[in-house]
Amino acid sequence: MKLRDKGISIDEKIEQFTVGNDREIDLHIAKYDLQASLAHAKMLHKIGILTEEEVLQLENGLEVLGKQIIGRTFKIEAQFEDVHSKIEFELTKALGEVGKKIHTARSRNDQVLVALQLFYKDSLREIHNKTKTFFETLLDLAETHKGSLLPGYTHLQVAMPSSFGLWFSAYAEVLIDDVYLLDAALKTVDQNPLGSAAGYGSSFPIDRAFTTRNWAFQP
Repeated sequence: MKLRDKGISIDEKIEQFTVGNDREIDLHIAKYDLQASLAHAKMLHKIGILTEEEVLQLENGLEVLGKQIIGRTFKIEAQFEDVHSKIEFELTKALGEVGKKIHTARSRNDQVLVALQLFYKDSLREIHNKTKTFFETLLDLAETHKGSLLPGYTHLQVAMPSSFGLWFSAYAEVLIDDVYLLDAALKTVDQNPLGSAAGYGSSFPIDRAFTTRNWAFQP
């Protein structure tokens, strides 16, 4: 299943050049596509496109795929263009027409952007947490070694007396600037591009804020 397939055969070299190793890379954002898809389904229910029963069916279908991702049994075979077409295929195979409805009011542009935004947010938060741990470790070392003398140097000459504690705390302070940059990056990616569609928006009455509030699902 390739969403761009129009029934015209494509030279294998051209497909290899355009697709390349996308399927392997897409495995890294698979869980985020599921996360975004469930939030999208709930939003479609809110605006009256999906019934409550259909949302529950999609939630169960996405949960099954989420378990496969966690168990590392989820594969994107060569007949699929990317993770998005693979997930839609599996939902349609399991749920029939309900599986196709998950694509309502969004394009793969939306899916790619949203999944990447969620991936970036997760990665930045992990880096932020590790930076905080490193910062606290340096401050602990600064306190432990505040009495351990270390000469300061000016132009390779011994100058003011210092300590290993001050040396550790100096590196801790440098991390504060890094956290400012991490916070700025997180603010930038913490946006919901749903509705971009093919570049000209969607005629469906989507509720972007509602979708964002329902991004809590994690497979």
